[in-house]
Amino acid sequence: MIAYDYEHFKNDAKTLSSLCREFQADTIVAVARGGMTLAHALAMALDIRNVQSVRAESYDGDCQRDTITVSGKCDFLDSSRILIVDDIVDSGQTLASLMPQLRSEYPHCEFKTVALFTKSTALLQPDYSLHEATDWIDFFWERDYLKSDLL
Repeated sequence: MIAYDYEHFKNDAKTLSSLCREFQADTIVAVARGGMTLAHALAMALDIRNVQSVRAESYDGDCQRDTITVSGKCDFLDSSRILIVDDIVDSGQTLASLMPQLRSEYPHCEFKTVALFTKSTALLQPDYSLHEATDWIDFFWERDYLKSDLL
């Protein structure tokens, strides 16, 4: 298991924002819940106020589902360059389900994807990523903010 703490995240968010800057995104879409923390950091670093989200459920705890459920609608009326943000691209099924749907619904938009971690075996690779996932990632936001720890 890889313990991914805030200091690693802060440094990685800065690096990813530098990599993503050339795309000149005007909109960020967080894949909830995992992509929300990184999406917020990138929105601040890139000065993007148009931050939206979709919910994609591919895991129940640490067990991957056979099917991906994507819910939520985005409003890209005033958007042209959209950055899709997730924490990890594991199997790639989330992006493989989400990206064709978004491209079909919003053909006037250009999309790029970003994740902190990716597996080399994923169906789709993100446009921007920093680390190869070779073990289970224990993200600080999944560990440090559990309801039982806050009570």
